[in-house]
Amino acid sequence: MEHMWSIILFEKYEILFKRINRHYLRFIGMIIPLFTIITSVVIYALNDASFSLHTHYLSHLGGAPKGAGLIFNIGMMVSGLIMIFFFLNLSAFLRRKNANTLLIYSSFISGVISSFGIFFLGVFPYTVTQELHNFSASFFFLGGFSYCILYGISEWTTQGISKFQASLGFILALFFLIFISFTAINYFNSELFLEQSHLSEWILFFVLMFWIIEHEISMTRDKRNILKQS
Repeated sequence: MEHMWSIILFEKYEILFKRINRHYLRFIGMIIPLFTIITSVVIYALNDASFSLHTHYLSHLGGAPKGAGLIFNIGMMVSGLIMIFFFLNLSAFLRRKNANTLLIYSSFISGVISSFGIFFLGVFPYTVTQELHNFSASFFFLGGFSYCILYGISEWTTQGISKFQASLGFILALFFLIFISFTAINYFNSELFLEQSHLSEWILFFVLMFWIIEHEISMTRDKRNILKQS
């Protein structure tokens, strides 16, 4: 029954978005996180000389001065919602390629969990409530690690998808694991790998954006090939 529900969901998504130009949604999905984070970083750095990728977590932008925090938090909320559509699109793409249904379903659920984590990181910046901020972050990071592995396996075991694209999921999962490991160590000893923890989160963000952009390019190319054949 759950497999049938997932198939119906992705089919309805395909029908709905045949009437909508998904290129705009894809473009917005890539631009918003990059624009809001880069803008917040620039404003923060110009107003606080202590800011650097070695001394601040990405989420510290949520408490940045001169309106940078607001830009970042709104960007996180919008990005979280758009990421759900990205995972719908990716899951529908894998379904067209006849990937394993259970893997697609599990990957999508993990992606939605991570997306909700992104959204609520914007709702609960660390300056408002550290507890709810950390809770939201756990959804993002653990969900992210899960969907990277699951989507990676789905793509690796599916014909018509390059091994390079599939391997990117495992590489991204490694960066999620590195950051999660540093964070876990810092929970018991806050000074041991603090600088490495900060830097690893920034690296994770850029690797994640590369993974998203590469998949958007691949899905766009696949869609064009389908249109040419029809």
